[in-house]
Amino acid sequence: MNLFEDKKEMKKWAVAMANACGGMRAELTMHMTKPDPEKVTQLTQQFVSDYNVKMIEALEEHKKREEELVNQVCMTKNIE
Repeated sequence: MNLFEDKKEMKKWAVAMANACGGMRAELTMHMTKPDPEKVTQLTQQFVSDYNVKMIEALEEHKKREEELVNQVCMTKNIE
């Protein structure tokens, strides 16, 4: 699941990222952990990938709406 589609997924990702960075561990109680650079890389790549998917969707939706607006303006001018 794309982490931008569900708040719970984003929270799970954020907790996993925080824990992968080391220091205090995000749980009900705090535990010290060592940094996990491989996990940080994996989570960052997931973030970038999911973000890019959502940005492409948003750009396509924007382009679609823009084209619809242009078509509406052209039809209005043709009616006049």
